[in-house]
Amino acid sequence: MKGFRRRAVVAATAAAVMMLAAACGGGDDETPGAGPLPTDSVELTFWWWGSAERAATTQQVIDLFEKKYPFIHVKGEPQDFANYFANLSTKFAASDAPDVITMGGAYVLGYAADGNLADLGTLGGELDTKVFPTSILQASTYENKIYGVPTGGNAIALMANKSLFDKLGVALPNDDTWTWEQFTALAKEISTKAPSGTYGAELRSYDYIGAYAAQQTPLYDDKGNLTVTEATLTTMWELEKDLLAARAMPPADLTQQVMTVEAPQTLFGQGRSAMFFGYTNQVGTYAAASGNDIVLLRIPGESQYGKPGTSLLPSQYYTVNGGSKYQRQAALFVDFLVNDEEAGKLILADRGLPSNPKVRAAIAPLLSPEDQRAATFIDKNNDRFGPSFVPPSWATDVNRITQTIDSQVLFGQLTPAQAAAEWIKQMTSSKAANS
Repeated sequence: MKGFRRRAVVAATAAAVMMLAAACGGGDDETPGAGPLPTDSVELTFWWWGSAERAATTQQVIDLFEKKYPFIHVKGEPQDFANYFANLSTKFAASDAPDVITMGGAYVLGYAADGNLADLGTLGGELDTKVFPTSILQASTYENKIYGVPTGGNAIALMANKSLFDKLGVALPNDDTWTWEQFTALAKEISTKAPSGTYGAELRSYDYIGAYAAQQTPLYDDKGNLTVTEATLTTMWELEKDLLAARAMPPADLTQQVMTVEAPQTLFGQGRSAMFFGYTNQVGTYAAASGNDIVLLRIPGESQYGKPGTSLLPSQYYTVNGGSKYQRQAALFVDFLVNDEEAGKLILADRGLPSNPKVRAAIAPLLSPEDQRAATFIDKNNDRFGPSFVPPSWATDVNRITQTIDSQVLFGQLTPAQAAAEWIKQMTSSKAANS
C-alpha cells in the first residue's frame, strides 16, 4: 500500500486493511459494465460538502434521478468540509465508504493510486466521459485511467466588493496590468478609508498559494516534483506581514477564526472586507451573503512575471468507490449529475460551470447575474489562463501545512523566510511519507 492508504488506516487494524483490499475488487457483483443494468432495488450513498442551499438543491436532483430510475435510491449525506477527508479516510479504513464521493485537489489521484476508486472507463455503458476535454480530466487520470469526472470548471479570481469600493470612493484596479505591490497599496488605502472593523483584504493563503507561485516558480512540476523556491514563498509571506502591520487585513486571531468558515461567516461575506481570493463559482454565494455588488478581477501579478498563475480548473470531481457493490448504478447517478440537462438546470453553476457543452448551453438563460458574470470572466480570459495545474497524488496535506505555517507567520512565531523553509521541509517529508 502507498502512503495515502497508510494515512487513511492509521486507526484501523491489519484485518480491516485486508478487508478493504478485498472490497476494492467490487464484491460479488457482476463485472462492471457487462450486460444490461440490473433493475433490482439498490441504495447508494452520496457524499459532498457545502452550504445548506447546496444540500437542498442536491436533494432536488436526487429526487429527479429517483423518479427517472425508481429502482435506485440515493441517500444523500452532506458533510462538514473541515472534517470531510479525515472522515472519508476512516470510512475507507472500515470498508464503509460512500458509493459516490465528491473529491477535489490531489485526493482523486491519491485514492486512485491506492486502488480505492473505480476505473470509470469500465463503466462507459452508464457514464459518458467523452464529452469532457482531456485537459480537465488530467487531475483525475492515473496510469491512463479516468477515476473522476468534473462537477464543473472554475478559476481563481480576486473578488472585489464594488459596493464598498464605490462607498469609499476608491477606483477598481486595472486587472490587466496590476502587480502584487499595487494590490498591497490598494488594500492599505481601503483600510485607511474604511470604518473600524472593515479591511482592505481578507486572505486565505491556501487558496492563492498555487497561483501566486505559478507566476514565478510553480509548487510542482508535471512529474509531481516539488519545485517552488524559498524565495517565492518568502515574498508571499512578506506580503501578508506587510498587510498585517498596516492593518490592511484582519489581525492574526480574526484571520484564523474565519479561515475555514462558510461564505456568510467570512468578513467578505459580511461586507467587512473589500477583496478576497476565491473561485468563480463562488461569486453568487458571496454576493448573496453580503448583499453587495461583487465583481471578478484577474489576480494581481498575472502580467508581472511574464506568465499567468491561474488556470481553468475543475471545481470538484465525482468519483465512484472501487469497493461499492453497485458501481454501475453509482456511475449512472454520476452521469445524471454531470450530463443530464434537467439536473444541470437545478445545479446551475453551484459546482462550477458545467463542462458538458450541451448542459452549459441549456443552463445559460437560467444563470443568475453573478454566475453570468463568472461565465463572462472565464470566456474573457480563456486564452490567458496558464496550463492546467495538476497537483501530485502525494500533496493532499498541502492545505493543512499551508494553513498551519501561515498561522505561525501571522502570530510572529516564524519569519517569512523561516516559514518558506519550513513549508518546503514539511512538504518534502509529506512526499516521502506518501509516495
